[in-house]
Amino acid sequence: MLCFFAFTCPVCAAYHASIAQWGESLPQGWQLEFVPVTLPQRDTVIAARAYFAALKADRAKIYDFVGSAYTEIQDRGMKQDDPRTWETAAKVAKMPGFAESWQKVTTEAVKKSYDDLVAYQVSATPTLAIGGRYVITPDDTNGDRELFFKLAGAMVSKSM
Repeated sequence: MLCFFAFTCPVCAAYHASIAQWGESLPQGWQLEFVPVTLPQRDTVIAARAYFAALKADRAKIYDFVGSAYTEIQDRGMKQDDPRTWETAAKVAKMPGFAESWQKVTTEAVKKSYDDLVAYQVSATPTLAIGGRYVITPDDTNGDRELFFKLAGAMVSKSM
């Protein structure tokens, strides 16, 4: 299962922790993977690379990194293509290996996030792609958070 998100999306920021928590309650054999929205634009490519670098640096601290990145971009007005944005997010998340991991992110990893975005025809964020068949967003429930998670659970059940 994939969750497409964008660091510039306020709905993504508001839902990220809840989606992550929900993802940990998935049935055995199911796993939630966050995928940064990657378009053929420099800033989204850099944001995706930063996310994948953070995963390589310390997967256990990824939510701290993402939370800090949302704060830097949405609250402090930092840009996705500014290296200081990601350096700050990594520093706040206490990821000393971030710079080294940045160098190890492959073009293929970033391209796969774009390919997945296109394959699932993602048009809003956050988007859950469930079981390779269903694609839902909070828009499908008129922003009703509780109903969104009920719908997501139903789609998981239907995909099993």
